[in-house]
Amino acid sequence: MQRVVDKKADQVTVRRLNMSAILRLLRERGTLARADLAKELGMTRNTASNIVTDLLQAGLVIETEFRRAGAGRPGLLLELAPNGGFAIGAEIDVNRIIVIAADFNGKILWEQSTAISPAQSKDECIQLAEQLVQDALNWGGAEGLKPLGIGLGLAGLVDSENGTLTYAPTLKWTNVPFKAMWEERFGLQVYLDNEANTSALGYHTYADRSKARNLAYLSIGVGMAAGLMLEAHLFHGSNGFAGQAGHMKIRTDGEACSCGDQGCWVTEVGIAALARKAKLENIDLNTVARALRDGDATMMQVVDEMAEMLGLGIANLVNLFNLDTVVLGGAMRTVLPFMLEKTRSVVDQRALKQPRENMRIKVAGRDNDSVFGAACLVLDSIMNDPVPLVRSLI
Repeated sequence: MQRVVDKKADQVTVRRLNMSAILRLLRERGTLARADLAKELGMTRNTASNIVTDLLQAGLVIETEFRRAGAGRPGLLLELAPNGGFAIGAEIDVNRIIVIAADFNGKILWEQSTAISPAQSKDECIQLAEQLVQDALNWGGAEGLKPLGIGLGLAGLVDSENGTLTYAPTLKWTNVPFKAMWEERFGLQVYLDNEANTSALGYHTYADRSKARNLAYLSIGVGMAAGLMLEAHLFHGSNGFAGQAGHMKIRTDGEACSCGDQGCWVTEVGIAALARKAKLENIDLNTVARALRDGDATMMQVVDEMAEMLGLGIANLVNLFNLDTVVLGGAMRTVLPFMLEKTRSVVDQRALKQPRENMRIKVAGRDNDSVFGAACLVLDSIMNDPVPLVRSLI
């Protein structure tokens, strides 16, 4: 039987893909002329021009200064519109809540945070997060900007498809339907993911100029998780729970873990491991970093042991995924530079030569990759399918 093709539907799909390609290329390159867009994306100039016209009318793209190419007529450059709307990014971590408003280019326009503690109830923490989100919306409204959606990064197992925090072992929260709750409260699309995933997405989109195709972002703090960008796409696994690297078994005779097992990677690398190994009841990471800078022999030995275990786990990830980049971030970020040399050495020794060739290990340059990535969840949803937004704005 001959398949009937819905030509109208097919045209909509092609238009969505072309519109998405133009927005993504502008995000990557910054500014381009219409002719350059058409050439880069293999479109006719007429097709590119028609799509750009719609994006201009919707306020998602703007024209900038003239560029003169040779002796011909000068042409306008195009770039993403900073005032094309704003995305809200939020992160609820073990000890803080942070919320940002980012423009269509990913620039932070507004930011607020508040400290929380395990002594506070789930409802109290969520109410604090909701108030910060509302403050961001109020700010955007006062600036005359359109809210595009809310992205949320969470430390724990996240069912991103259904928008539920399934289990947060450190916070002891289970089955929190953030998407349903916040879409009802704020009237906007809500996207959520594990904070290591949002960290990987934020780093890959805005910090990694080399644009690694296979990247692991290790978020190391009280817990440990790996955000995996495989072939430049977030990898969630079959049920959405990929990346729980902290529960890889690293020792058969190891310490008990909060997951109920023992010998997990996170029991050897992280804040709890550092406190146990250094025999510290109340740990301050800035104080630890200062002791390391001052050459404290005891602390240096502890961190050296952790670096070895960190390198061993990374070697496993490199052998498994043939990564080109491993980024170390999270709450331990101030201490991680003191572990970097030993960690790299262990990976060189323990990973297979071929997978580790040209592989780089680096410490994240900032501590807000996760909340940046949460905003990216919103921006990427528009990049993937800008047609509904464009129709609503024209």
